[in-house]
Amino acid sequence: MPNTLAHMGVQALATRAAVPGAAPGWIWLGCIIPDLPWIGQRAARMLLSDLSPIDVRLFAVAQSSLLFCLVAAGAFACLARRPGQVFAVLSLGAVLHLALDATQTKWGNGVVLLLPFDWRVVNLGLYWPEDLATLLLTVLGGGVFLWAALRWRGSDPGGAGHRRPWLAAGMAAVWLLGPLAVMGALERAGAHGADVLRETDRREGRAIAFDRARLLPDADGTARLHVWTGEALDIQGLATDPPAGTVSVRGRFTGPAALRVEALHAHRAGWRDAMSYLGLALAMLWWMAEGFRRMRH
Repeated sequence: MPNTLAHMGVQALATRAAVPGAAPGWIWLGCIIPDLPWIGQRAARMLLSDLSPIDVRLFAVAQSSLLFCLVAAGAFACLARRPGQVFAVLSLGAVLHLALDATQTKWGNGVVLLLPFDWRVVNLGLYWPEDLATLLLTVLGGGVFLWAALRWRGSDPGGAGHRRPWLAAGMAAVWLLGPLAVMGALERAGAHGADVLRETDRREGRAIAFDRARLLPDADGTARLHVWTGEALDIQGLATDPPAGTVSVRGRFTGPAALRVEALHAHRAGWRDAMSYLGLALAMLWWMAEGFRRMRH
């Protein structure tokens, strides 16, 4: 995906055009809702190491689909003073986020837009995270956030209002548990190659792609591809030794843990993660500032 800061610029401008006076705090939250499952995936993998990485990935794919993003938007909106306006802002943010994600090149990755009517993962492959388009979007995001901090005003995201906490809790439960019902269908549709990766004894000859895997040398100097399942795959078919780092790969299994690489793209180390952490930090600081302002009043 484009980094969080890149999302914030495009989505803030589009949202303010569609919903004049939308509070920046809600706009930033709308930028982040589709990323919450992937943040949760990292936490789950760290805290609960016995979980199947394939099941955790399928859960995140389902939860980050448009349908469940809209459910999450509804849950947050039920806690706002103006639930209708906030739901419009958050749902528009989720739609824009997923649409922007779908434009970027992500081998073996993408977004699910039409679940449960269409289980396919959408990836238009227009540009890489290191391309000029992403850089321009990132600069735009930083500029828009600074402009918002200096000039933008909108409805206060806090304060008393017609809140519906029980409805919010019910929608949160659907968001948390609903993905369990669709994980099997996503796997059968081949989302993120989960069907191939699950069947370790039937991999040979089957195509696979990995987005942002880690190519690292072992103690003996042999480069192996460390993928999101936690496996380290032997790689074949490269004319030259690629540099160690983050890569996207397309290839075909020649054995349970051996991959013949057909295409490889090396990513710039740390760029996307750093800009995403910066965007998340700015959004959190905004909400902390809103909370401090409420306490003062």
